[in-house]
Amino acid sequence: MRQLVDGVDHVFIPMVDAAAAFAALTEQLELPVLWPFTSFGGFASGGVSVGSIKLEIIDSTTEVPFSTAQDPPEIQGVAFRPSTPVDDAYLAEVDARSLRRSAPSGFEVDGELRWTNLYLPDLISDTAGPFVCDYHVPGPRDLVTRRQALEDCGGGRLGVLDASELVIQTRDTEAGSRRWQRLLDPLEPTQLLVWHPTVGPAIRLVEGPGERVDHLQLRVRSRERASRLWQQLADGPLGRLPLQFVD
Repeated sequence: MRQLVDGVDHVFIPMVDAAAAFAALTEQLELPVLWPFTSFGGFASGGVSVGSIKLEIIDSTTEVPFSTAQDPPEIQGVAFRPSTPVDDAYLAEVDARSLRRSAPSGFEVDGELRWTNLYLPDLISDTAGPFVCDYHVPGPRDLVTRRQALEDCGGGRLGVLDASELVIQTRDTEAGSRRWQRLLDPLEPTQLLVWHPTVGPAIRLVEGPGERVDHLQLRVRSRERASRLWQQLADGPLGRLPLQFVD
């Protein structure tokens, strides 16, 4: 069985005042900008590097449930890096695994096709939009550049080293693990329901009252220092972003 995804490429968080939150991440916390806050027509967002993945802050919109901001904010988009281009053979493999999917959706910028999304609506929930993101230009796929950008700024004021774990909450871990295994085959989880893809953070399933992304865990130089600084910003535009820190 061939591998469908290499791992997580980026995650996004819808926010009511996304521009202010993005400014706090880049100006107050000094995380490196991968792209400035920009309108792409159907949505507006800005992205920062947290090592192996991109953290994207997007403007809230009611057009689709997974782009409507929650209170407190949640990670509502999980973008997977496809192991091969999203072509007819790729779609056939997705269908063979009984993964419900959308039709491929292409996004153009200045008349150029930049990426194609393939949504997997059953993987988490209606308000969390997991999808495969197939870039057609090299820049957004460049892991070395995003890692180097974080290293060059010393991980910002939080001292971020990398994104270490994406934690997914589910009411039924047995059913949830079956869904995720269909996507991540032939990768096998540990006994604690943790998958370790080749790209991006580990993916962990935990039991909880909802079907959602619980949080993104960041590995930092000092958890105590990062947590203290994070708490100081809790009343600002970042609010209670679903980030946690480990040494």
